[in-house]
Amino acid sequence: MFQSTPESKDKLSSDLIRTTPDFNDMIRITLWSGLGFIFFMFIKSYVVIYFFGGSGVDLGIIMALQPLARLFSMPLVAYLIDHTSKKRLVLIGSMGRTLAYSIYWISLVIPNLVLFGVGAFIQGLLVAFFWPPFFSLISEKSFKGNRTQALATGRGRMIGYGFLIGAFISIPIFAFVSVFIPENIPLMYSPLLIFAIINFFAGIQFNRKVDESLTFEKYMASLNDSNLNGDNHTEHNENSEYSRITVNKHNVEGTANIEAIKNVENVDKKQNQIFNIGFAALILALLATSITGTIYSPFISAYLIENLLTDVSVVIVPILVMIVYFPAQVISQLTASKLGKSFDRISPLRSVMIIGFIKALMIWLLIYAFSAFDFAVILIFLYIAAESNVYLIQAIMSRISIKHRGKIFSLNMWIDRLGRVIGPLIGGIIWDTMGDTIPFIISIYLGLCLIPLYVFAIRKLRSYMIEQVDIDKIGFLKKKNKKN
Repeated sequence: MFQSTPESKDKLSSDLIRTTPDFNDMIRITLWSGLGFIFFMFIKSYVVIYFFGGSGVDLGIIMALQPLARLFSMPLVAYLIDHTSKKRLVLIGSMGRTLAYSIYWISLVIPNLVLFGVGAFIQGLLVAFFWPPFFSLISEKSFKGNRTQALATGRGRMIGYGFLIGAFISIPIFAFVSVFIPENIPLMYSPLLIFAIINFFAGIQFNRKVDESLTFEKYMASLNDSNLNGDNHTEHNENSEYSRITVNKHNVEGTANIEAIKNVENVDKKQNQIFNIGFAALILALLATSITGTIYSPFISAYLIENLLTDVSVVIVPILVMIVYFPAQVISQLTASKLGKSFDRISPLRSVMIIGFIKALMIWLLIYAFSAFDFAVILIFLYIAAESNVYLIQAIMSRISIKHRGKIFSLNMWIDRLGRVIGPLIGGIIWDTMGDTIPFIISIYLGLCLIPLYVFAIRKLRSYMIEQVDIDKIGFLKKKNKKN
């Protein structure tokens, strides 16, 4: 976890204080939410074809329903983030997950593929209220130079812990019932009901404990104020560590900081044009990335079953699929915050290129795996690269604007969901008509083609970020010179 209090009252710096005191309590909701993620992701990719008897197109449609629903609710969420309580929006999202899990369970007991699709649509519609305000709160409660790590910890590491605990709950239940009483479908999929109840109470606790009015800047200002000892200028000196506005450290007034921020955000028309070009390129890259990733990802478990588990008993197959998924999901999430810390110190340009090439390589290795074990190991590195890419892009987006950060996150997720609607549909058609390896191969080439687009977008945008992070010419974070 991040350190939320200083080691010394005399030393207030970003090296010691990275988040607000309530940050760890706030992000704990993702642990409880994450309990059901690994079981739900397995179910969604497995039951459509191997339980309901659907086709690749059917799987593509089911996968597209959730992001399609988010396209409808996201504009409303974007508006509400800046006009109402963020923690109440997170509560709505948590309740939505409870409702969706309950519908999934009923659809499996009946069984009814259409009702399963209704559950996916409702989940997308309501859970859209969860993530944008949650990411916005993480950004507001963390130091800008530590943003990628904060986002990765708030979502990645805590969800990783949730994956770990959830797997120990769901896998034994599912495996035991599958082997000994396979006809008992309600009990086999009962973890869905367990996770539905947990999400309900987690949302209520989040709404009660989080103080959304306490931002990182306000927290630092309060600490600086407590150490002033009559010197009114010290507060502004400390705040300058977190603002990148060049001021005189001993003579600036609070109003000067406000005016400086306004001057930074009021760029001229030419600068706006360059910014708009870069922002449009970034949005296009985000959409293409989402499409590229979801062309193949819904079919990972099906590819594993069709190519590497053909000689395994039908009863054991779903258990093995869960076991293959388990380490990849958990390890990728738990390592996300560590990787986030590394990417906070490396130029976004270099980070984008490194992640892009690793993802392409891992997808290529995945389709040439010799065994389920090889498949599982490669999947770990593929998911690590994919998660790293998500947090890197979120960190870049969070620095574009402070005032409209909630809208930026909502736009990011809206574009991502649009791609998640298009990608599975294309992937499903390709899976049924061209073979099970083609979606993976197409994703490799498209992913490599996107690297230059990201580089172009970041180069255009980096001078106009409201929150700036110093990166030297080599591409690594500058270290401050120490005075002897």
